[in-house]
Amino acid sequence: MNRTRLIATQANTPDPASMPEMDKILFAIGNRFRRDDGAAGRVVELLGPVEGVTVHQIMQLAPELACDMAAARAVVFLDAALGPGPVRLERIHGGAASRAPIGHAISPEEVVALAESLFGFSGAAWICPVPGDDFADGEGLSETAEANARVASELLLRYFTER
Repeated sequence: MNRTRLIATQANTPDPASMPEMDKILFAIGNRFRRDDGAAGRVVELLGPVEGVTVHQIMQLAPELACDMAAARAVVFLDAALGPGPVRLERIHGGAASRAPIGHAISPEEVVALAESLFGFSGAAWICPVPGDDFADGEGLSETAEANARVASELLLRYFTER
């Protein structure tokens, strides 16, 4: 699902108290033109629509996402991971985020920290890594990433429907 978003500025930043409460947000992060980096998009395809879950498919994290999280009860950051490891949901916290003074990338923990400090986010935040082994230019997932995307979609479906 592609969404057009308005980038928040001081003039149009909503008051979190006036925002409708959202149940859950899934940030599916990745680039489908970098093979296994597109694993999150594949998980979204396999997952299909889930009641109460708002999906944002994005290329990378940005500070503006903190505003989107303000009224959510739970947020999952779904992203490809280099190397072996299990597909899992790992709780993350914003308070422990380290801040780089200047950079072109922001971590899930930093987005959570911004959402907490700027917008009063108090929900649960999780990261779900999807291991892969081929991040070269091109389309399509490796067998490893495809298998892990299937596991991740089942894990997320259980998480989203049991809470």
